[in-house]
Order: sequence, then structure tokens, then C-alpha cells
Amino acid sequence: MSSLIKKSLLITALAALPLAASENLLLNPAFAFHSFINHRDGKANSWSAQTVAFWQHENYGDITVTRESHLASGERPDYSVQNIVSIAPGKRFSQFIPFAEAGLAHNQVVSLWSGGWQSAPGALQASLKLMKIDSEDGTWKPADFGASDQREFPRHSRGELVVAKTASASADSAGMLELRIEDFLLEGRYHSDGKSYSEDCNSIGLVVEFTNLSPDARVNVWAPCLSQGPSASAFLPARRQMPSAYRHIPRTLQKLWKGEPIHILLMGSSIDRGSANPPMYCYDEDPASPTFKQPKLPDRQFDPALVNRPDLAGYVGWWQHYYSYAGRLRLELMRRFNLPVEKICLNFMACDGSCIGESHSGLEAYCSLSLPPSPGVNGYADGGDWQKLHPELFSRSSGPGPDLVIYGSGANEKTDTPDEGAVFEGAIRWIQSHYPQAEFLFCLFQNYGGYTPSPGDLQAIALRYQIPFMDYGKLGDDTVRWCSRQALVPSDGHPQAASHFLWFHALRQAFECWDPIQPGQVQLQLPERMHVNTLNWEGEMITYQSPHERIKGNKFLLDDCAFNLWAGAKRDTVPEGYVNGGRFGGMRKNSSSVWNHRNSAARWGRGQLGDRQLVEIGGEEIQIGAVDMKQIPNRRYFGIENQQWQCSSTISDFASEFGAPYGNRQAILEPGAKATLWAVGTDFSLAYVDTMDGGEMLIRIDGQEKLRLPTNQPFFTIEQQLVFLENRRGIRNLGYGLHQIEVEALDGPVALLGAYSYDSRPNRSTERQYSGLASPGETVRFSRPFKTRPLVVCQGGLAVSWQDISATQVTFSGSGSGTFSVIGE
Repeated sequence: MSSLIKKSLLITALAALPLAASENLLLNPAFAFHSFINHRDGKANSWSAQTVAFWQHENYGDITVTRESHLASGERPDYSVQNIVSIAPGKRFSQFIPFAEAGLAHNQVVSLWSGGWQSAPGALQASLKLMKIDSEDGTWKPADFGASDQREFPRHSRGELVVAKTASASADSAGMLELRIEDFLLEGRYHSDGKSYSEDCNSIGLVVEFTNLSPDARVNVWAPCLSQGPSASAFLPARRQMPSAYRHIPRTLQKLWKGEPIHILLMGSSIDRGSANPPMYCYDEDPASPTFKQPKLPDRQFDPALVNRPDLAGYVGWWQHYYSYAGRLRLELMRRFNLPVEKICLNFMACDGSCIGESHSGLEAYCSLSLPPSPGVNGYADGGDWQKLHPELFSRSSGPGPDLVIYGSGANEKTDTPDEGAVFEGAIRWIQSHYPQAEFLFCLFQNYGGYTPSPGDLQAIALRYQIPFMDYGKLGDDTVRWCSRQALVPSDGHPQAASHFLWFHALRQAFECWDPIQPGQVQLQLPERMHVNTLNWEGEMITYQSPHERIKGNKFLLDDCAFNLWAGAKRDTVPEGYVNGGRFGGMRKNSSSVWNHRNSAARWGRGQLGDRQLVEIGGEEIQIGAVDMKQIPNRRYFGIENQQWQCSSTISDFASEFGAPYGNRQAILEPGAKATLWAVGTDFSLAYVDTMDGGEMLIRIDGQEKLRLPTNQPFFTIEQQLVFLENRRGIRNLGYGLHQIEVEALDGPVALLGAYSYDSRPNRSTERQYSGLASPGETVRFSRPFKTRPLVVCQGGLAVSWQDISATQVTFSGSGSGTFSVIGE
């Protein structure tokens, strides 16, 4: 028993031990900065600016940071501090420090030291503010404040973080000064039952703030040092490194420096666009007010007058767009880079109940700003005009396409999990293909380390594409060590304003920059694909709306390998989805059969390139309203009637029951008959018809047998019926070049429809080109063989026959000399 008591006391003592006051907990205590004045205005000034990395101010111009060599000797210390911040009268300058980032804990103490100068006594004030999440006893209803919402909610997580306590220091004499705040206790306590309590102190962070209290005095501050322990110390080494994610969004940063307009496309789901329960209202945030933490207006429509932001009229649709992490980011970019709101288009593609798979149907419309401003569509007020809201965006030669795409969540309803990384990657590659200058930024929401597996997918993509990943998930998970989980993120899983602030805090660090600017690292454009299924999601969406010949009742054949579906079923029943007879998940109950840009009933994209994909939807009262099908980029179809085919068999009409996705003409190859096609690509797909008396089909590529297929295989439907219909099969990974495709019927007739060619290369990095001059009869040998027979293009009198090209050499013919280009891998 004695040893147990000693061990318990030891553990208690160790847990209570504070760290030595040997490190500065602030980010950028030297006030490092980058001045964009010279870049934007052409002024020879790199020694001062109106913003400091990792420090905050309410408006641009509230503070001025200056290199110490440019200040009068009477307003700077005798020792070196690198940079000094001057705070305008009545203005504040602060830094928010989450406990989780600084390694702080409840019931520890911290102390602050700072040097400074003031032109009048008592002008400069230093403060420490303990920040907590709102929590009071009991519950409340929006209906009690005039809303129609009768639901009841705990009285926590209403609005912004609350100041739990404050300690301040100032000096009563003008001139040089030192300010100290010591032995500041980080109080904290909370219940873990999900309810709200007035006695709880859900403290999660600390604010260090400097204020110029005077209406006209000048104040300077320098070298603040926040340390752990009861006594303040100066000039301690920094505990935390400043993250330099700005290096990975160089185009975006340069545009912000220059004052150019930018289009930010926000991807995600309800969480990203600020939907919550209760809705994120505008609350009374004045602690001295008798209506503190009560909604000022129980309405979701944004009222700029309530937050004294008339400039935002028309640019913000609902309060949730204002208080969301992305809405906060827009305001931060405006004040940090001195930009009016018309310079920053914040386009909410994020949508309630939506996932990344569904977003593929809306990419073109959202990227091009084709949808008119609307709160429920893109986060803007109704009735606006894009070209009036953001005139400079539309006047630029590159058009109004996205400059920065932010991924926040967007994986509510899973698509092909655990292969959802392919769906994300496909969307990124689609945007890169259409908008090559667009950059990407990842900052995914997680709730208690969970909610969705997508962060792992995007971390892998970040590694492959060199995209910055701002890890809010870890910050949020570490934060709930010091507060009620349900106070940070209520039980319904939708974060409220305080947690959106924390999310924004993680995201904004991607835009912090300081001198000396480090070399940028441009994100990789269409690198090698991370996932084999990514190609399925890269192409264009083709929409087929019922009634359409491509939709046969509850069935349809895919163009290639991925789709979005809008389908309804009997009320409160969940339809069942099948591809080639195999069940796939993700079907929704009570889905709409009406097509829209952001919500569908089901998605799927696991098809094998070149193979037939027959989709069936089972259930009661099934109604397929529309299907969006992805078509693989750079595919080409050669119907059997195409003159490229060498085929002596009779060509006739083919009557398809599925809208003839593989063509409506067929050649019936009798046993021993052949059809030959020369085509360029990396992969091919042969389209044919399964018939009751169909024979075996032999496929040779470049003279080598690749596949034998019976063409008498019926399909067994979910209604237990055997049907004969068109089919196709892929032959993959042949290498880019010129290929001979030969089809032969063996022991029975084969109904051949045609062939598809694909170029599935992720980029052209492995492409080889060789050019020169040659004459008829000349043979040119390649010093290094190509992977397969290359494509040879001749000009002038020079010509070449397909049969005279190999992986190692080419022999020319023609009527005279000319130039040639050899293209292959």
C-alpha cells in the first residue's frame, strides 16, 4: 500500500510540474514581415509594412511595422530587436495561441514580457486574455427569439469565443518601457457528458494583445516574449517554427501582393458552407449586454448593418457564409493585403449533403461562374451580377476561372471508399487540365480525429502534387483534450462559429509570409497518377436525362467507367445499385430524381478501362431521372463502318436496346474472317455483340495474341432474366504508339461493332520525339528502341507504310525527300 501511495503521489507531482521558462511561445516575436508596397505601388520601400506574419489586426493600416534602422533613436531601444510595430490610436494588435499548438495545459501559468515606447503615459497596454467556448446551464430554442425553429439546444457553442479572464499591464510614464504580466493562470474545467454548464470553463487558447488606448498618442512595441512559468523573461528562443506553406501557393500569393483579383473555389459539404444546428446566427457578443449570446436576428439572411460591413452587401448570402472558416478567410485576406471585397470572389461550391463524387457534375459550371449568385448555390446574395460584383475578374485575359481551390471536407456520402482518393484526384486533374494556373490548398475538417477518411487521401495527394496540407484535423483533435467535445463541435457534427474560427486559424497560416522570401515550390501539373481509378474521373461529364434512349427503365450502359445518378424510389426505401451484377454502396433514401449540380442519388467509378459497365437500380417504384457519365479524356471511337477498318464482311444495322452506346452498325465476321485497324494509343477496347450463336473472337495486337473471348455470353439481370446485348472488353497498358488491331472469328460468327482507342498516359513526361530529314528507301535506326511501334509523321515527298515501322527503326518510301517526326515512348 505504501508503494502505491508513493507511485500515485509521484504521478500527481509529475503531472503538475510546469516546463521551465526557457522558450518563447509566440510565433514571430521578432515581427518579421514582407512588404508588398514596392511590388504593388512601385515605391522603393521594403523596410515597412502594415501587416506582420502570424499577428492580427482589425483593419489594414491599424499598425505599421518598421525595421529598427528606420526609427528615430528615441523611439527604439539601445539593443537590437530587428523590427518594431507602431499601433495607431485606438487600435489593437494581437496573436491567438491555441493551447494545442503551444503545448499548454489547464492550470499552468504563463507570463508575458514586452519592450515598448509611448509618447504619453498609459497609452500602450499589454493584455493576456484566456479564451473559452461559450457554455451556460440549460437549453434554448431559436423559437424563443422569433425564429420558426422549435428545436432545443444546449446553451453552449453560441457564436464566438468568450474572454474568460483578462490581465493587463501599462506604464504611467512616457518614453521607453517594459511591460510584464506574470503568473497568469490558465484556468479550465469541463464536463464530458455533452451538456452545457455555467461552471464549465472550456478554455482552449490565449490571446496576447497590445492596444493603443490613447486617441492621439504614438506607441511602439517590440520583442514580446510569452513564457511558461510565474515570472516573465525576455528574449527566449522560440518554441514553435513558423510554417512556410505560402511557398506552395506562389501564384496566389503574387496576385495578393499585386492587388489582382482572385477567384477562390471552396469545395466541400454542409460543414464547409457553415450549415449547423442551430444555424449560425449573429449573436450579441457584448458580455456587458443583458442579451449577451442571444441571437440579434433569428434569420439566416445576412444583414451587413449588424456587423457594420456595408461593403459586404451582395457578397454574402447567409450568416453561415459570413461566420464559416472560408468567410473569415476572405475578410482576413482583405485586411492583410488591403483589398476591397470585389477583388476576392469566394465561390461556395460546398453544399449540404454533398460529396466529392457529386461535385464532378458541377465542376464546369462552378469554375466558369455560370450559375448566377444565390445563397443556396454559391454563398452570394440573390439578384447579383457576377460582372458587376467582380468586374476585374472578368476583364482579365485568362477569364474568371479559379485561382485557388480549397478542399475542406466534402465526403459525407462516400464514393468508392476506400478508393475515394481517385475521385478527389480526378477532380483536381480536371481543374488542372482546364485551368492550368489554378492552385490547391487542403484544410480538412475532422471531429475528434474522425468524421471521414478523406484526410489520408488528400495527404497522399499533397505528397504527390506538392499541395500544402493545413492540418486542422490534428489541431481540433488536440484541442478537445481541454474542452467538452460537444462544446467545440455539437453532437450533430456540424461546427459552430467558435470551431469555424479554429478551423480558419489553421487555414490562414498558409498565407503568412515574411522576408527573406523563400523560393516558391510550384504545385505539380498533372503528375503521375496516385490511383489507378483516377483516370475514370478525369474526363467530361455527359448528361442523359429521362426520357432518353440511353436509359432503359432501371438500366443503362456507361460511356466508360464512372457516373453520377439521380433516381427516386418508394418513400423511405433505399434503392439498390448494381454494376455488372455486383452491388455497390452509397445509394440514398428519399433522393430526388431531378438533376442538379451538387447532389445525386449515387456515384460510382471503379470500372476497368475499356470494359462494359451495365448499371441496374433495384427497388420499388424506381425512377431514373438523369445520369451523368464520365468520358475518358482523349478517347476515340472507330465504328466498324469507319474507313480505317480493313474489313470485307458485310456491314449492317444493329438494333440496340440501350441507345447504341457502342454504335449502331455491325459486321458479322464468319469463322476465319478478319477485320484489321491501325490506331494510335496506349489502350484499346473492342466492342461487339453477344448473341446466342456467337463464336469465339481472337484479338491480336501487333501480331501478338492478346485475348480470346466467347461472344455468346448472356447477361443475368437483377430480375433474374438472361439477355443478350452489346459488350466490350479492354486491352490495356500497351504503351503509346501505333498499333495494329486484328479481330478474327474462330468457331462461329462474331458481331463486331468497332473499337475505342485511349491515351491513358498521365502526362507527356515519358514521350520521346525524334525528327530529321530522309529520302525514299532510307532506313533510320533509333539509338534507343521505343516501347512499342512509334507514330511517324512525314512531310514533303516523304512517306511511310505502317508495316515499315518498328520499335527499332523506320524505312521510308514516297516520291521525294522530306522531313519526319517520330513520336512514342
